[in-house]
Amino acid sequence: MIALHPFNEDDFSQLIAEIPDARFLLQWAGPKYTYPLDVAQLNDTLANTNGVKPAFKAIRSDTLETVGHIQLMDIDYSAASCILGRVLIFQKYRGNGFGKAIVKEAVKFALENMHLSEVTLGVFDFNTSAIDVYKSIGFTEFQFNKGARQFQNESWNVIRMKLNKVDWLHMNDANNGIE
Repeated sequence: MIALHPFNEDDFSQLIAEIPDARFLLQWAGPKYTYPLDVAQLNDTLANTNGVKPAFKAIRSDTLETVGHIQLMDIDYSAASCILGRVLIFQKYRGNGFGKAIVKEAVKFALENMHLSEVTLGVFDFNTSAIDVYKSIGFTEFQFNKGARQFQNESWNVIRMKLNKVDWLHMNDANNGIE
């Protein structure tokens, strides 16, 4: 259904076109980027990955269309962990299961290909559809940060979630009928 491919300069314009305003940019990417998102900011992100390219575009296997973006950030090999972030399903593909597929592929890459032990993420508590996707994959809540982000007169709460490799493997075995 979905394959992850390295995100590169050729993908910038499509991603930039999906960011309609400053509120959406903050919700999607956190405070690192400023609106409007531009080529210089994305180039800076790619330049600071230390040779590891953990930013991906998600390609639909049947049509080869790019349906979204996802990134592994703050990779810490000594702690065997990373943060999953910047998950974006492009507008015309939302509601078709691509979010779950993209997140599963990124988690699989982090835990199985990169040999990490844990993936964490932060999600705003009002993003209930994303929270449901993360829980369905096996992420569990471990922290609630009230008022973690401010946007104009809004205060946003962040739920921190995690998934460790043992739970990931157990969940995948259970989904395949293996216990």
